[in-house]
Amino acid sequence: MTDAPLADLHWSRGYTDPAWVRRYTTAGRELLPSRRVWRGPGPARALPTDSAGIDGLTITAPDGRTLTLQDLFAAAQTDAFLVMHRGTVVYEHYPHGLGPHDPHFNASAAKSYLGLLAATLAHRGILDRAAPASAHLPELAGTAFGDSTVDHLLHMGTQVSYAGRPFDKAVEAQRYFAVVAPPLRPYGYSGPAGIREHLTTARATAAPGTEFRYENGHVETLAEILRRITGTTTSTLLSDMVWSHLGADEDAYYVLDGEGTEAACGGFSATARDVARLGEMIR
Repeated sequence: MTDAPLADLHWSRGYTDPAWVRRYTTAGRELLPSRRVWRGPGPARALPTDSAGIDGLTITAPDGRTLTLQDLFAAAQTDAFLVMHRGTVVYEHYPHGLGPHDPHFNASAAKSYLGLLAATLAHRGILDRAAPASAHLPELAGTAFGDSTVDHLLHMGTQVSYAGRPFDKAVEAQRYFAVVAPPLRPYGYSGPAGIREHLTTARATAAPGTEFRYENGHVETLAEILRRITGTTTSTLLSDMVWSHLGADEDAYYVLDGEGTEAACGGFSATARDVARLGEMIR
């Protein structure tokens, strides 16, 4: 593990600068290729609103300070904040010029959307949770993720290192961004050109299922399995199974790597209102 703060890592390429992060997370389609997640042909589902009047709410921070809601938004560099209670929007706020119809990266919440698809397909008998990943992805046989079962992937139970490097969560996250997005690659980059090539460099450091490890490769391997067994893209699959049934206001979208593969673990963007609709559907 490195002791260097993330801001000092040459892999970060400014990714810890709030202004840069906001630019990337609100304008992904302007910076990278993308594929839409179609909202479907039906009308948008109405979202009832009833203000809860929580602007005056105060929060006690871990250090004991008392923060107003606006203080919290400023400290957290918040772009959008929406509270839904039993199907009704009771609070909605958009700092920094974002609007209700502007999509925003959902970051790692996108992992749960992929998990929802996998769980549904398993329930329907289409996905075998006990099967090794390599049964669907023979090119990953002998790799950390290929030798894991679908269930290991769903529970993030694979201990992994990439290309012989000691595993470091922060560094590997930045290297993943570099795989997906060429503008984030440092000078002289010679690593994988796409997500699937990146997965082939993963080697197990312990037997799968022995320990939880939060790592993007689990989700990307699972996403590739779902693409193989359904014969369609992640974007189309999410649209067909979920997004087109929500009454969403807007299409969502995934950013793509250089091979046209969706960044399933965190490259998904949607509006706050449509994410609220998804949450309400699950509730």
